[in-house]
Amino acid sequence: MKKPFLLLCLTLCLSACGQQASDMERVSQQLADMHSYSCSATMTRATPKGQAVYETKQYFREDGAYRLEITAPETAAGNYTVFDGEKIAQYNPNVKQPVIQNVPENKMRNELFLGQFYENYLSSQDVSVETAALDESKCVVLEAIIPEANEALATEKLWVDTETLLPVRLCIYGEDGTETFCLDYSDFVYNPTLDDALFTIPE
Repeated sequence: MKKPFLLLCLTLCLSACGQQASDMERVSQQLADMHSYSCSATMTRATPKGQAVYETKQYFREDGAYRLEITAPETAAGNYTVFDGEKIAQYNPNVKQPVIQNVPENKMRNELFLGQFYENYLSSQDVSVETAALDESKCVVLEAIIPEANEALATEKLWVDTETLLPVRLCIYGEDGTETFCLDYSDFVYNPTLDDALFTIPE
C-alpha cells in the first residue's frame, strides 16, 4: 500500500520541481530580453523614525539611463532624479534654484532600478530561487547579492508573477536581514519606446 503512495508523492514532487524550473526559465528569459521599462511603484523606506512611503514613477534604459520621479506625498511631489548615461541631476520645484547639476552617484539610489537588480543577480552565486504566493499571485522569487555590500545594502529579492511575467515587488535588505527598501510595482511595461527627453538634464 505504501509504494503507490510514495510513487504519487515522487511524481508530484518532480512535477512541481519541473514547473518551478519552467517558470524560472520563462522569468529569466523575460528579464534577459528587457531593454527598457517604465512603471509606477510604491516605495517604502525604513528610517530611524519608522517607514516613509512615496509614490514614484520609474523609467529605465539598458544603457543605464534612468529617471525617478516622486508623485506623492504632496510635500515631495515633482522631485525627480535623472541620469543621462554620463551625469546625474536632481530637480526640486520647491526651491529657488530647482536644478542641482553633477549630483554624485549614489549606490542606494542605483539599487532601486530593476536593471541593476538583474545585473547583480547574474553576478551572484549560491543564491536561492523559490516560489511563493504574494497577494493573489504565484511568484518566482529571485535573490541577488549586492556587490560591495554595506550595512544598509546587502541582499535583495525580486518577486515576479509566473503568469504575467511582470515584476511585483523588489525588496532590499541590510546586513542584519532587515528590510531597507521595498518597491511594489504597478503599470509595469517591458520595452516601451522611451523619449530621449525623459533622460535630458535640464539647464
